[in-house]
Amino acid sequence: MRKLASIQVISDITPILGADMIETASVLGWSVVIAKKDKFKVGDKVVYCEIDSILPDRPEFEFLRERKFRVRTIKLKKQVSQGICFPLSVLPKGNYNEGDDVTDVLGVVKYDPQAEVEKRLSDERMLVHKNRIDKFLKRYTWYRSFIKPSRLPFPSFIKKTDEDRIQLFPWICTKHVDTVFEVSEKVDGQSATYFLIKNPVSWQRWFKPYLFGVCSRNFQLLKADNSSYWDIANRLNIKESLSGLMRFIGRKGGCDRIILQGEIIGPKIQGNKYRRTSNEFYAFNLFFDDEQCDNRLLFENMEAMDLKTVPLLNDMKLAPTIKENLELANGKSRLSDTLREGLVLRNYQLGLSFKIVSPEFLLKHEE
Repeated sequence: MRKLASIQVISDITPILGADMIETASVLGWSVVIAKKDKFKVGDKVVYCEIDSILPDRPEFEFLRERKFRVRTIKLKKQVSQGICFPLSVLPKGNYNEGDDVTDVLGVVKYDPQAEVEKRLSDERMLVHKNRIDKFLKRYTWYRSFIKPSRLPFPSFIKKTDEDRIQLFPWICTKHVDTVFEVSEKVDGQSATYFLIKNPVSWQRWFKPYLFGVCSRNFQLLKADNSSYWDIANRLNIKESLSGLMRFIGRKGGCDRIILQGEIIGPKIQGNKYRRTSNEFYAFNLFFDDEQCDNRLLFENMEAMDLKTVPLLNDMKLAPTIKENLELANGKSRLSDTLREGLVLRNYQLGLSFKIVSPEFLLKHEE
């Protein structure tokens, strides 16, 4: 679970050229601009709020009102700043230790535009069904038994598609200086998950051996609709492709479930940064049971299914510092003449996986 607000320690403070009122603090692997008047010192415990945090409407956070209390990447005096540091006095009195998650204590919530879109669409569907006849009939059990929900919580057997950022691992550049990572481009779209699992009801397997599922980032979508998730599932024949893959795997010993995850980009998604005229799907994860395919196997399986992967880049070793790795994440996308969102690095043997989000991308899109 991501800690939007946590207790952290300032590990370093450096001056900013040409700035008399501000300086840069290092917190974990983040660089954060702080005010000299706050008199923070190296070793001080602070409340650190990550980018994508939305702070509560409180007097001490009034300076964020114009940004709707959202913490995002900014640049001050040519210094990129990601996150905000507050003194412990913004919290209720208590004993706080380094690493403590104070997200709920402070009342911080995550900025999640995809979740907001899902909620809005869900609310719109609910309004359609809130008519007088529907309300009247819902009094009866026989009627309610015929009404099936349009969605369920995200399946517990699937990990959500959200990598941690490199800044959360300040030790990684020194500890894994010689580690080789497989690299892919991080695509800024809409996370989608498709799965095929063995039917848990044994007697039903005679006529329906596998169950197919479609998921957004936060929900399993039970009914086919005009959403981008079902549009991709239907146009790209995802169910049939996964079924064919399941049959092929069955000849090699079989598995109980296949999980396919990827990013959808299109005209109505994230401002259409890639200038697409229709929805497109780019896979970045493929699991057989709990075993994840590396980039080579991902590409081979997607090619066999006539599906695309996110751009797969050359393997790389980490640069000596997090700042240098952030600079490496800057660059043009392989999908369009636009800035890429960043990189995803993985070493499957060591179980290491994280993302490096481009500061240039975040500043351009005010994220």
